[in-house]
Formats: sequence, structure tokens, C-alpha cells
Amino acid sequence: TTLNETFEVEARKLVEKKMLASKTEAEMANRSKSEFLANMSHELRTPLNAIIGFSEVLSEKIFGPLGNEKQEEYVKNIHGSGQHLLDLINDILDVSAIEADRLDLDETDVDIHDAVKASLLLLKSRAEQGGVELINTIDGHQPVIHADKRRMKQVLVNLLSNAVKFTEAGGTVSIGAESHDDGATVIFVSDTGIGMTDEEITRAMEPFGRVHAAEVRESEGTGLGLPLTKMLVEAQGGRLKITSEPGMGTTVKVEFAKV
Repeated sequence: TTLNETFEVEARKLVEKKMLASKTEAEMANRSKSEFLANMSHELRTPLNAIIGFSEVLSEKIFGPLGNEKQEEYVKNIHGSGQHLLDLINDILDVSAIEADRLDLDETDVDIHDAVKASLLLLKSRAEQGGVELINTIDGHQPVIHADKRRMKQVLVNLLSNAVKFTEAGGTVSIGAESHDDGATVIFVSDTGIGMTDEEITRAMEPFGRVHAAEVRESEGTGLGLPLTKMLVEAQGGRLKITSEPGMGTTVKVEFAKV
């Protein structure tokens, strides 16, 4: 019996050793992947910035008019495509930084009212073009949250942009905030868009996951919007939850504990 027990202990130790080695190997592989993506992204940003910059100079006709309307159209397409690629690369950089535990956060007290106001301003034009009404129910008496101001704005812009994209003309996108009894602050973005099933929500939270790809007008986005937003929220100590119903719209809630 003692011999059997010894064998069992040794076998268990061997299994644990192999599991630890596999875990370490997987972590190293994941870190290497993230570092590779980060390095590649940096290499791609330099020429892309030049493409975006020069196409903008051409479209603004700083050095004189272009030859014809077709050339103007092509220059705008070049600029738009370049900007889309840059957005994708920036998202990949952020995901890589989070996965490699290298995301720098400058956490401070963030005024929700100011952050929402600035984010809505960036989405105003896009919403008007799509015939979507933006509704802000946040007043100036909302509590502050402890977060990174720039990253918090990125979270809000991502959520609002996603809501506008999946809401048809004549629909609304609302943003609000509420305080809970335990001192937590919840920010919510609700839309009257096409909504999602539970399965589609799961897919939407996966990097590059596509939901309703055929129904989305204009830009399809990077496919990293919601997954990256969730990562950014959790990196700042918050939680993100999605509730949705097909044909009825979607609500995304971001919760931060009491400061």
C-alpha cells in the first residue's frame, strides 16, 4: 500500500510538473504573439500616417486643384481606407498591450458628464448622417469614477459608435448613468437597433467576431470594438455587461466600483 501511495504521489507530481510546463509555454507563446503584433503594428503605422497625411493634403488642395472630380473621389477613398487601417492597427496595439500586461493607465478622477459630452460630440456627425438621434440623460450631478481619462473616452466612443452603426434611420441611441446603493456607478448605452441573440452576443465579444455583417451600412468597423472595450473596462477595474433582444435593441452597461 505504501508503495502504491508513493507511485501515486510521484505520478501526481509528474502530471503537475507537465501542466505547469504547458502553462508556462502557452504564456510565453501568447506573449511572443502579442509582442510580434505590437512590433508589426508600429512598422505599419509609419507608412500609413504618410498615406493619410498626403491624401489629406491632396483633398484639401493645398498645392492647387486636382485634375478632375474622379481624382478627388479617389483621393477621398485613399484617405478613408488609410484611416480605417490605422484604426484597426491601433486596436490591435491596444489588444496586444493588454494581453502582454503592458497597458499604461493614468488613473485619476474622471467626470462622467464631461467625458460623455466630449464623446457625443465626436459621434454627432456620424449619427446625423445615419438619421440616428443621440440622447444624453446625464446631468452635471453624476459622481466621478476612478479611471484613465483617455481610455474611458475610448470606451464611450466605441460603445456609442457601435450603437449608431447598428441602429437604423429614425432610431435612437441613449446614454445615461446611475448610482447604486453600494456606491457603484453604472454607465449605460441603449439603442433601438436590430439587437442580438445570446449566441450573437457571444460572437460579438470575440476578437474579429462578425454579427449582422451583411446588414451594416457603410463601415464595418475593425471587429475589435466590443472585445477591446470590455478589455479596457476590466483593465480599469470595471465590468461590462450586454443585454439584447432581436428587433428590440441593445443595452451595454459599464459598472465601476465606488471611488
